This record gives sequence, structure tokens and C-alpha cells, in this order.
Amino acid sequence: MLRNAPALTLVFVALWLAGCSLLSHDAPPEDVDKAAALFFQRLNNTDYDTIYNDASEAFKAVKNRQTVTDNLKQLTEHGKVLNYTRLNMSFQGEGKERMAAPVFGAAFEKLPAEVTLYFRDEGSEWKLFGFQLKSRR
Repeated sequence: MLRNAPALTLVFVALWLAGCSLLSHDAPPEDVDKAAALFFQRLNNTDYDTIYNDASEAFKAVKNRQTVTDNLKQLTEHGKVLNYTRLNMSFQGEGKERMAAPVFGAAFEKLPAEVTLYFRDEGSEWKLFGFQLKSRR
């Protein structure tokens, strides 16, 4: 019986590690800023397809590519984003319903604005779920 103990322990540890890797984990809150930075970078590069492709599956189920592209083009009509600063951020929901809504003060070339980004936690990663621009003029 004792001869099998090391083998059983090894099997138990291997199963435990495999089980832990299968459990879903929440996306870290600090990654919201990283996701926002990527959004602004892609927006400045007019990389609308990549923004849409990397968006939340739930977002893509209700918004088609053309609608999102048209809305992103409306944002870039104000020029490139020169800088942005997070003003506040809220979280709501849990698990698959977990959402983050950071609000940024953004200086576009032609307009100061507040940009609210909505992210959904999908597969331990913050995915774009929507965006809104509010003029500060």
C-alpha cells in the first residue's frame, strides 16, 4: 500500500492541476485599462475590423459589423485621440454577466469629450461591449 502512495499522490496532484486550469477565472480589474488603451490605439489607426473582431460575442450578436464601423467612423470624424485619462470606472454583475464601464476624458484633435467604454468579462478577458461619446463643449 505504501509503495503506491507516491504514484497516487502524483495522480492526485495532476488531476487537481488539470481541474484548476479548467475553472473559469475573472478578468483582472486592472486589465480594463489595457483593453481601453488597445481600443484607443486601434481607433487612432482606424482599425475598425480588429475592434469588431475582438469585441464581445454578445455585442456582435446584436450589432453588425457595418453598424459598429459606422459608429467608429463617427468617433474618428473628430480626429485622432491625442490623450485620454480615466475619470472613473464602475463594475456590475458577476461571472459571465460581469461588466466594466470606464469613463475617459479624451482630447480628440477637434473636440474634447468623455468616452465611456463598456467591457464584458468573457473567458477571463475584457471584451468590448459598447462605447459612447459625449461632447464636453
